[in-house]
Amino acid sequence: MRRFELFRRVLPSVGPIIFRNFFVLVNVIISGVIILLFVFGNGQAGLFLGIVFLLNTTIATVQDIRARAILEKLQMLTALRVIRLNKDQTETSIIAEEIKKGDLLKLKLGDQVPCESVLVSGENLEISEALITGESDPFSKKVGEKIIAGAIITSGFGVVESQGTFKESQLFTIAEGVKKYAVNLSSIQKDTNTVIKYSGYALLAVLLFVVTRGFLIHASRLEIVTNAGALASTLVPQGLVVAITLLFAIGAASYSKRDVLFQEINATEKLGRIKNICIDKTGTLTDNLLVVEKMHIVEGFSETEARSLSLAYVIGSGDSSQTILAVKKHLEENNKKSVEKEIVKALPFSSWRQYGAVEVKSGETLQTVFVGTPDIFKSKISNSEERKWLEEVIGENAKAGKRVLCVLKAEGHQLANDISQISISVVAIFVFHNTLREGVAEAIKFFQDRKIQIRVLSGDGVETVRAVAESVGVNKAHEVVSGEELSKWSEADFEKKAHEYTVFAQVLPEHKVKLIEAFKKDGFTAMVGDGVNDALAMKKADLGIAMFDGVPITRQLAGVILMTNSFSDLPGAVKLADRFIRSIEISSGIYINQSVMGLFFFALISIFGFSFPLMPLNITFMNYFTVGLPTILISYWALRPSGEIPPANDKPFLKRVMPLVFYCSVIQAVGAALVLFLSPSYLKLAPSNTLVGLSFIIFGFLFLIFAAQVYCVTLTKKEKQQLVWLSLLEIVVFFLTLQIPILVRFFGITLPFPSLFSIAEALFVILIFVTVQYFLVKKFFLKKSS
Repeated sequence: MRRFELFRRVLPSVGPIIFRNFFVLVNVIISGVIILLFVFGNGQAGLFLGIVFLLNTTIATVQDIRARAILEKLQMLTALRVIRLNKDQTETSIIAEEIKKGDLLKLKLGDQVPCESVLVSGENLEISEALITGESDPFSKKVGEKIIAGAIITSGFGVVESQGTFKESQLFTIAEGVKKYAVNLSSIQKDTNTVIKYSGYALLAVLLFVVTRGFLIHASRLEIVTNAGALASTLVPQGLVVAITLLFAIGAASYSKRDVLFQEINATEKLGRIKNICIDKTGTLTDNLLVVEKMHIVEGFSETEARSLSLAYVIGSGDSSQTILAVKKHLEENNKKSVEKEIVKALPFSSWRQYGAVEVKSGETLQTVFVGTPDIFKSKISNSEERKWLEEVIGENAKAGKRVLCVLKAEGHQLANDISQISISVVAIFVFHNTLREGVAEAIKFFQDRKIQIRVLSGDGVETVRAVAESVGVNKAHEVVSGEELSKWSEADFEKKAHEYTVFAQVLPEHKVKLIEAFKKDGFTAMVGDGVNDALAMKKADLGIAMFDGVPITRQLAGVILMTNSFSDLPGAVKLADRFIRSIEISSGIYINQSVMGLFFFALISIFGFSFPLMPLNITFMNYFTVGLPTILISYWALRPSGEIPPANDKPFLKRVMPLVFYCSVIQAVGAALVLFLSPSYLKLAPSNTLVGLSFIIFGFLFLIFAAQVYCVTLTKKEKQQLVWLSLLEIVVFFLTLQIPILVRFFGITLPFPSLFSIAEALFVILIFVTVQYFLVKKFFLKKSS
């Protein structure tokens, strides 16, 4: 059943994946060349160029589909789930795809409405449609009113009747549209596509030149087409996409074994590009589990009445947050006297309001009980002595990093979303204790040592957030910006001031969104969250990171999920990202180097009237040594690093890779051209020049060594030994191939083999240009890398 479900989820993506891998300009050109090879009599070259082309494109497609399958398999663990009420009054947890029209669904705080529905019953239900409509303010819903798919429950709870299936909903349409038409490419993938695109343009221009020149010099059509086939194999780094997709897929599988789940296959790269990490306090820096340490009751107020009013809110609000559950547990465990109150009406807690309230009746007396963070109530307290007492209790506990919750009351009917005109009095303060998460201080230090800014965005009070942030070592934690200050900031203030601070307290969800927008201008920004108030910010961030035990909507929006709910798992994931980014840079470099070197080499020899001296099957043979075997080693380095990997470079992918590729390719092309010019006459006239092929192989392998040193900054002793063993393996395989006649004929290697003098002469030329290349790399690239 699970395999069938996985197949069903992957199937819609197969068509678009095949289309984007097969139907691109480069493939159209190469397909045309293959057809012409058959038409003009070189069926063997056409057959094997076609095999290589089809194999590369098929592998790329299969790996793309496999990557999608891995992603869907991981996403099934965090699929949108809801509670269905059965006819026999039992409850069943189902995934959204199983919803049928007419089903009754039970929704609670943090749930996302999976399909268009009608509210059947509810307790002070409030929703936010921000993820669908962009309207951030939550609003209430009454029985009989419709609720759109994708809305988030921000307060209360309720039962809705589905008006259709999940597949018929707007939410499903949006999700499928994103999957089908918009692949969320990382910067490496975008740059790779750019390389492939311009390779296609370059190939088209070169082929036009080859055809035109061929007709002018009266070359045979077979010779023209064979040259075109060889150039098509050389100038387009066909295996590049395969290598990157494969490394991303391996990375995703490796992360899942480390309790880090991917929702996006290319999150491998995104983790390594982070410049800002925004985190909440509760659930990220501290444990989610809260325990009431003490209940302070204002002087002159009855303990029985204080407990009664607090319990009335707990029961009447329907609030199921960790905070209220801790209060409930404390009140129940301390079996002291309390008086049951009649609940008249309730206004559940909301992150947007920062408080909740209930109206209670005792005899003929009507009162409104407010519960929330103390800071928003201070100015509304009419009694100066109470206000002073409140500030003292708050200050004392906040300095110790403890969280506090205030219970207040007002006489009469005062239930409202706006308390600015209400006079209230203090009842009690609950002081909570929750410990710092294990390893969080080390994780903070890890990121800050990498020059990554840690930003704390919390709804708790200023002093509490400051104390916790300082205790875990957040930079500049003493400078805290409150939500009240943020509300006064203009758009320009957010752009200018936000990046100057690291700690923000009493923030509203819309504050988080504006802060994320501001931080993104400083660099790649990630948002770590677990609550409904983090959802909008996670959507706005470059990368959302969710705790597995957080509300469902955060898991749906996140690109990465921490399965153990531990922020301390993130440094290990980022280190793994460094390894894969390094491997992708090296792998991409050697693929692009071969193509650019081939382009420069062709341009240079064309000036002197030479045709391209290699055949399509020669290129296939060379690629085994220049990119095939090296890619295996590079993938091994990603999975089994032998030393500490430096953080991923800040430069964009192409700016990081291309300078070394460009300079080395120019030198290599000149060297290979000189080898051609010094070749024996029969090799100059042959369609396949063995010495030129040898120079391509040696230059290509040595570029691997240079790229490894530049992109890795330093190579460990073990990695250097592995490069030596790889070089010995390539030498053995190369000479063994030359001893097998069938392989010599198959790969189109020209016979007889060059004399020892010609080989020594070619090797001497190669050595000179390798030496020049070495000093160039040492002077201009190794210093910059270190």
